[in-house]
Amino acid sequence: MIDPNTPKTMKPRWNSDGLLPAIAQDASTGDVLMMAWMNAEALALTLQEQRAVYWSRSRQCLWRKGESSGHVQRLVAIHLDCDGDTVLLKVHQEGGIACHTGRRSCFFYTPSTDGWQISENTP
Repeated sequence: MIDPNTPKTMKPRWNSDGLLPAIAQDASTGDVLMMAWMNAEALALTLQEQRAVYWSRSRQCLWRKGESSGHVQRLVAIHLDCDGDTVLLKVHQEGGIACHTGRRSCFFYTPSTDGWQISENTP
């Protein structure tokens, strides 16, 4: 049953660093491709440019996904979660590669008895 008290509108709830986690999902397959961070400017630019723009915590700057690799994420839809603290980007992943390791998805490690190992059975 849907909670009738759910607010009709929601604003992003930025963390103490002014960031939100952003999950990129393939719009066609539903595969989760990656997770990155967005600040308010990255979110605004993503909506304006209709392509994924993230905030690099290590470099402390904006980065447009695919800027150097050509593996651009074209925005199909964007959704804010029920708590307002995570965004989901449904994207068309150009070139089929989202991860800087050259893989389709950043989620390619699975648990084993020896720790987390690369698995070939990942999205």
